[in-house]
Amino acid sequence: MACDICGKTGTPLSDLREIYQTDEIKVMCPDCEKVVNKQLRSIQSMTGRLQRALLQRFMGERKERITK
Repeated sequence: MACDICGKTGTPLSDLREIYQTDEIKVMCPDCEKVVNKQLRSIQSMTGRLQRALLQRFMGERKERITK
């Protein structure tokens, strides 16, 4: 089998978690896995910051509405 991302053969392949799989990408080599995991951590960090900011804004707006 070959890596579904880069096409590399002769290397162990890892199954991609089902929630991230596409019709064309289901397994990947260790090199692609490193790149994908780095991007996933970046996305998770960004969405975590966004989630905190949105919740803080919501709480501030709610407080304003209640105390007026």
